[in-house]
Amino acid sequence: MKINWIMARANLSGGTKSNRLIAEAMVRSGHEVNIAFVALPKPSPKLLQFKRWLRHIHHELKTQGQRHHHLEYSAATLIPVMENVIRPQHVPDADVSIATWWETREWIEDWPEEKGLKAYLVRHHELHGGDPNRVEATYRMTGLKFVIAKWLQKLMAEKYGDLNAVLVPNGVDRSQFDSMARGRANRPTVGMLYGTQEWKGAATAFEALRRIRERYPDLRAIAFGSSPLLRKHNPPSWLEFHLRPRQDEIPRLYQQADCWIVPSTTEGFGMPGLEAAACHCPIVSTRCGGPEDYVEDGISGFLVSIGDSAEMADAVCRVLGMSEDRWQAMSQASYTISTRFDWDRSAKILEDTLLNALAGRGSCTRDRPVKNA
Repeated sequence: MKINWIMARANLSGGTKSNRLIAEAMVRSGHEVNIAFVALPKPSPKLLQFKRWLRHIHHELKTQGQRHHHLEYSAATLIPVMENVIRPQHVPDADVSIATWWETREWIEDWPEEKGLKAYLVRHHELHGGDPNRVEATYRMTGLKFVIAKWLQKLMAEKYGDLNAVLVPNGVDRSQFDSMARGRANRPTVGMLYGTQEWKGAATAFEALRRIRERYPDLRAIAFGSSPLLRKHNPPSWLEFHLRPRQDEIPRLYQQADCWIVPSTTEGFGMPGLEAAACHCPIVSTRCGGPEDYVEDGISGFLVSIGDSAEMADAVCRVLGMSEDRWQAMSQASYTISTRFDWDRSAKILEDTLLNALAGRGSCTRDRPVKNA
């Protein structure tokens, strides 16, 4: 098959990375894959917005020389587009064009037949990302629909009347995140991903860390993220924060943690939690959607109420207070569950669905592909 992946502005988000990884899994399956993305630089704040401008300059100075997005390289063919909208003339003719964000689904709606079947890979309920009416309208558009988590599949059926959305879970990049069984750190250590969006739940996580430190005065807390810490989230002064760490540093951060927390109010999937699980971390997550697919409550970690810092702190303290044998069992369970999520298996689901749809349409540029050696 010839497949066009249609993406919005490239960044360091889990969604951008996940799109690249499943596209590359389709390349490994023998398909011809293009990733078209908006390559315009993010606009700078206006000088009149003085505080935002200062934060922007500070951020650019601190991240100088670091990776700025997940599409700087790929086994798929990258098509950077220096416009705010990707148009049909920007991409080659194909069997399928896959939108990966609500705006990109709008873009491809009127594309000609030469660009292939229209498909939509839904990574989140993206009402936070634009005009809710326009976002919801994309979920009601006809065409193939794929989702990355069970809660999204249920949502598409119950709210938008699509009973045929196909579950294509995220996977784990085993070349980057895959650890041997390990013991706990020398001092209690908790890790988290920091995001500036309010739905990432940073304030709840930071309050939970303070509560945990009351019981574990030698607590070490580590976090990483793609943007500097914001004062409004009230981060602890003793938090070890890594701004845009190198990709080879991230698994080492996971492996230093005795417990990884996911404090979000909503998550399409929550890639860092799964990556941490692949590094033998028990996970404490809110019941925010995606993580419920890979956290088995009481087995590989704990699920807690959204926005409840006290409940989160109690759950983390249960992990930190376990005997070595009990912690090892939870650590191994978390790792074992992570092995259920595999990019090549997910690509096979995507491949089979697309081939069946193309067979029903009576068009495809090639038969079932021969796997690469």
